Amino acid sequence: MEWGVKENRIAVIALHKCNKSASEIFNLLQGLQISRKFVFRTIKRYNEMSSVDDRPRSGRPREVRKRSVIKAVRSRIRRNPLRKQNILSREMKIPVRTMSRIITQDLGLRAYRRRTAHRLTPTLRRIRATRSKKLLDRYANGGYKKILFTDEKIFNIEEKFNRQNDRVYARSSLEAAEKVPRGVKTKAANYQSDILEPVVKPLSETMFANQNWTFQQDSAPAHKAKTTQRWLAMNLPDFIAAEDWTSGSPDLNPLDYKLWNLLEEKACSKAHRNIESLKADLVQAAASIPLETVRAAIDDWPVRLKKCVKVRGGHFE
Repeated sequence: MEWGVKENRIAVIALHKCNKSASEIFNLLQGLQISRKFVFRTIKRYNEMSSVDDRPRSGRPREVRKRSVIKAVRSRIRRNPLRKQNILSREMKIPVRTMSRIITQDLGLRAYRRRTAHRLTPTLRRIRATRSKKLLDRYANGGYKKILFTDEKIFNIEEKFNRQNDRVYARSSLEAAEKVPRGVKTKAANYQSDILEPVVKPLSETMFANQNWTFQQDSAPAHKAKTTQRWLAMNLPDFIAAEDWTSGSPDLNPLDYKLWNLLEEKACSKAHRNIESLKADLVQAAASIPLETVRAAIDDWPVRLKKCVKVRGGHFE
């Protein structure tokens, strides 16, 4: 059984009363993992106070920041890491400053922005590194600037974005990351008839004016369906096939790592009355994003591919 500080002090004094020197006492008690300074200070304290108890201190003892309180705060944050510090302080009747010290100093936690992340298995890491390297080689000479990046995201009328309060308590940003939620699955036939035919196909004659360009999509079931892949091969000048894209990688899609956040910040900072109000704000918000911002997000894509290759498919942010 491991001795406490007071028991160690008693052992030192017992040997001191047997006329042992401080050096001899230290050598005899090395198994207790005590230092030479501890031995000398204990003997000095006993000679001055005739006791091994702590010296009287100025100030008052802790009344709130006790072990039981720290344990209770840890338990509440463990159940819900999204708790607001002020609300937690009010619920537990603990001063705000004391609550801050408990969270940061005693529990070693910090408030991190919530972000989507992905769980990487060894197999997925290997696939990410391999495909990132191939994409880098494929678009080495600036060809990525003519890629049409696409993604799907669900918006609702409730308030979504809050820069100040959208925090989670954790020991690191990686620990604070959430697993990417599963989205709504779209059938391949609907994807082709509602998106590819009326929206994507005309881009060759409008946006790209008969130039060579590349269409990107992720590996959602509707995207990697054989019928979809055949449609892309027949109707578009170039596309990134399902087996070439790094699936489950929001850190490698400009919309995920940059543009969706901007759109949420502009259009979803407050609740909407109905779907039409949400649609109008989304259109207005998308139009207000500077083209320089979009270009910067796309220019960051090859940089992120290189980082992914460097860490062998692991997390790099």
